[in-house]
Amino acid sequence: MNTQASELRSAFFALVGRPNSGKSTLLNAILEEELSIVTSVPQTTRRNLRGVYNAPGLQIVFVDTPGLHRGAHALNDVMYAQAARSIADGSIDVVCYVVDLSRAFGEEEDAVAGLVAGAGTQVIIVFNKADACPTPEARRAEFAARYPAFSDRPAITVSALDASAARAAFLSVAEPLAGPGPRYFPQEDLTDADMRFLAAELIRKRIIEATREEVPHAVCVEIISYKEQEDLHRIDAAIHVETTGQKGIVIGKQGSLIRRIQNQAQRDIARLAGARARLKCHVRVTPKWRDNRRFLREMGIERPG
Repeated sequence: MNTQASELRSAFFALVGRPNSGKSTLLNAILEEELSIVTSVPQTTRRNLRGVYNAPGLQIVFVDTPGLHRGAHALNDVMYAQAARSIADGSIDVVCYVVDLSRAFGEEEDAVAGLVAGAGTQVIIVFNKADACPTPEARRAEFAARYPAFSDRPAITVSALDASAARAAFLSVAEPLAGPGPRYFPQEDLTDADMRFLAAELIRKRIIEATREEVPHAVCVEIISYKEQEDLHRIDAAIHVETTGQKGIVIGKQGSLIRRIQNQAQRDIARLAGARARLKCHVRVTPKWRDNRRFLREMGIERPG
């Protein structure tokens, strides 16, 4: 028997913060699934990703947003606008402001704090990376002094790398903030993202892990085709880079690196899909794609509104 809407509580939560503050790691800990790709490279998240948490009588839809950072390319502007719009468009009930305790506060944190404070929504402060900060309480006190607007907001200190503890601490604060509302997604759904999007992200994660310097930021993965058969998923992907030098790095000596990337991503996709996967990757040079607004729209990175 389905739970009636009148008995349900639900809410939309946005995860926001500076790049590499641990938003995606926290989301994965809450969902107990590696939904959002996590790497050591800042600004890995490029598009809002929804993750759905279900408990008896409760549904929370989390929106993992790109790190708030002003950069040199149109891509950075698009990502910043996407995250900022998520806070301000009225669709979010609670903003989860993830603060990296391991890094000093400065102009970038000031900008994020200003956006969150001006959103007019409930806010939870998640002080993350406590394990990487020698004096987390002192850093918290510094945050409170610098941003007094958040002094009365609920706050927790976690290390998202300790997934179980972070999950328990966060949910103890988050769950009571959900009010009466409908179930927005079927209870068995983990996300509203389709396999094309998730496959592209898994491929990009493997590229980021395998390359260095400017290559991770200059890579965009396009799924040319995704065909689902009963027990086999066939995927054809284009890996866009900006220079011939970057193409050579991704391909590797005699194609060794692209084969490794392809094999690793193929296993990742198969695990997520629950079926065998066959992945073919092709590397293309698309000069200055990060500043090509038409390309960004075609890739679904920039969306209307």
